[in-house]
Amino acid sequence: MSLIRNAARLAHHCHKGQTRRGGTPYIEHPHRVADMVMLLDIETPIITDAMIAAAWLHDVYEDCDIAPATLINVTHPAVNKYVRELTNVFVKKAYPYLNRAARKTAEAHRLSEVSPQAQIIKLCDRIDNLKTIAKKGKKFSLFYCDESEVLAANLTTGSELRAEVFRLTKLIQRSYR
Repeated sequence: MSLIRNAARLAHHCHKGQTRRGGTPYIEHPHRVADMVMLLDIETPIITDAMIAAAWLHDVYEDCDIAPATLINVTHPAVNKYVRELTNVFVKKAYPYLNRAARKTAEAHRLSEVSPQAQIIKLCDRIDNLKTIAKKGKKFSLFYCDESEVLAANLTTGSELRAEVFRLTKLIQRSYR
C-alpha cells in the first residue's frame, strides 16, 4: 500500500496547480484512472500495486518536470516502466511533419507492443477521458472518439475495457447526431 500512497503523493505534487478544461484540478483525472485500475483487481489477477501506482503517474512525463530517477526513487522501477510505456512518443515536437491523425495512429500501433499492464492502464485513461470529453465541444469530441476507436482496435489486452471504449464512443457520436 505504501507504493500506491507514494505514487499518489508524487502525482499530487507533480500536478499541483494544473487544471483541465473546465477548471477542475488535473489530479482528479489520474485519481479516477487509478481507482478504475484498482477496481479491476476484483476481477483481474493481473492487476498489481505497481499498475495502480503507474495509473496515478501515467501523465507525469508528458505534463510535468520530473526525472525518471525521482519517480523510481519514490516508487519502483516497474512503475517507471509502465509510465514510460504510457508516455506519448509521437508528439508534435518530435514529429512536426505528421498531422495529429497520423501521430495518433502511430501511437496506437506503438501501444499495441507495450506490456499488457500498460495497455490496461491506457484503456482506463481513455475511458475516463471519454467520460469527460463533452466539455471540449462537438468537433474535438468526435475526433477524439475516432482516435479512441483506432487505439482500442490496436490493443490486444483488456477485451472488456476495449468494448467499453467502443460503447462510449458510440454514445458520444449518437449524442451529436
